[in-house]
Amino acid sequence: MKLFTPKKHEPPRAGTDVVATLAEITQRLEKLERVITDLKQNVDLLPAVVRKLYLDGVELTPPYDLIAERFSYLSQNDEDGLILAIFKRIGTTDRRFVEIGCGMNGGNSGFLAQECGWSGLMMDNRPDAIEKVRTRFTGHQVTVRLARVSRENVDALLAEHGMTGELDLLCIDIDGNDYWVWDAITACRPRVVSIEYNWLFGASRPVTIPYDESFDLATVGVRAYRGASLAALVHLATRKGYRLVATERVNAFFLRTDVGPEWPALDPARGYRAPMNIAHSRDVFTKIRNAGLPLLNVVTGESET
Repeated sequence: MKLFTPKKHEPPRAGTDVVATLAEITQRLEKLERVITDLKQNVDLLPAVVRKLYLDGVELTPPYDLIAERFSYLSQNDEDGLILAIFKRIGTTDRRFVEIGCGMNGGNSGFLAQECGWSGLMMDNRPDAIEKVRTRFTGHQVTVRLARVSRENVDALLAEHGMTGELDLLCIDIDGNDYWVWDAITACRPRVVSIEYNWLFGASRPVTIPYDESFDLATVGVRAYRGASLAALVHLATRKGYRLVATERVNAFFLRTDVGPEWPALDPARGYRAPMNIAHSRDVFTKIRNAGLPLLNVVTGESET
C-alpha cells in the first residue's frame, strides 16, 4: 500500500502557490500521523498475542493468571485485558461503569463500551478530551460529561446521571486527587475498582498528595507530585471494603470483599510493579521536598516533607 502518490514538483511560485504547497505538506503529514497511530495500536497488541500463545495451557497462580491476559486495545497500557480477565472470572451484573478521567480514549472503560456493549458515564475536565470521546463513542451507550470531579461534587455527579447503588466498574485516573475522590464516593458500590497509583512513590510508603480542590498538575512544577502510592490506596481500599487483586504498570485493581472471595488479596509489596525506568524514582522524594511540597501519610495522618 502506498501512503502517498508520487508527484512531480516544480519550484513554487510566489503567492498562492506557496500557500497551496504548505497546505499539501500539512495534509500529507496528518495522513502519515494517522497511519502511524493505527500501526502503533497493532504493534502494541503483538506482545499480548505472543504471551497468549506461549502461556496457553500453563497453570498460573494468582495474580499471574490475570496478568497473563493483559493487553491494550484502547487503554493506555494493558488495562483492557486485565479488566476483561477479571470480569470473565467474576461475571457481570448490570455492565455499568463510571470513568473519572476518561482522557481522549475513554480510559479503562473504552474497550468495554466499544467492543462489549457496556453502558456508563465518562467524565473529564478537558474540553478537547471530551470532544474526542463524544465522537468516538457516538452510537454507544455512553454519557459523556465535561466536569472537574472533586470530593465535594463526585456523589452529586453520580446521582445526577443515575450511577448509584451497585455497578460493575469504577475507574479513576485524574493525576491528582485520585485518593480523595475514591474516599469520598458513597453514592455507588462498584464491584471492581481500577485506580491509577503513582509508581514513583514506591511500594512501601502509604502517602498521597494532600487534598486541594484546585490542584492542577500542570502548574505544580514537579511531574512526580500527583496521586497516591499503591500502599496508600490499599490502606483506603481495606477501609472501604475492597482488596487488591492485580496491578500493572500504573494501575491497581481492587475487588469488593464479597466478590470472588476465593481470590487472595495482594499486599502492596507483592503487587507493586516497577517500570523499566525505575531509576527516575530514586530522587523523587528529594525533588518534592526541595520544592516545598507536602505529602500526607494516610496511616499516621501526619505530613511528610
